[in-house]
Amino acid sequence: MRLTAFVILLMTTMLIDCAPRTDVPSGSSNDSVLSGFERLRLRAHRRRHRHKTSFINENDELFDTIVDHHQHRHQHRTRKNKNAMNKNRERNEDLCAMERRTVDLNTLGDEFDPPFLVEIRCQNTADYERGYTESLVEQACVHDLLRCVQRYGEVHVSKRPVGSVYWSPHTLRNVPIGCDCMWPVDRYGHQEL
Repeated sequence: MRLTAFVILLMTTMLIDCAPRTDVPSGSSNDSVLSGFERLRLRAHRRRHRHKTSFINENDELFDTIVDHHQHRHQHRTRKNKNAMNKNRERNEDLCAMERRTVDLNTLGDEFDPPFLVEIRCQNTADYERGYTESLVEQACVHDLLRCVQRYGEVHVSKRPVGSVYWSPHTLRNVPIGCDCMWPVDRYGHQEL
């Protein structure tokens, strides 16, 4: 029992003290000069350090790859943001004069979601509907070459009676939704694009 404990202790100290001998060159041809125990110890040391080195190199390569990928993504994002910041925001203006009006949809008996809609009317249509002009005057755009045309459409909202929890779909028809500058076919004919 004591002999077994002594051998285990001796082997443990040999494994812990795994520094190669500096007085003997570590080449494979000089291993014959060493005793069998020293050769075994030296081989185990080389094997341990060879695997440790390859394991460390693999970890280093993996870490470098991750860092490079992260830096590349960060540089790409930064480059994209710089380009976006250098480029001025595009601004577009309407070609037709128009008027926007917000209309409240809620009544004493019904509730709507959304509770309002925005009507967009060409200036000539708005003036005619208010009674400022006797007849609907043509509104021109682009140096009087094109015509402003009132667009109407459907707006879909939800509706419920006041005090109810149940909503139902509701469609508002013929809502003025825009004013577009368009090509007058009656004057110039069809476009060939």
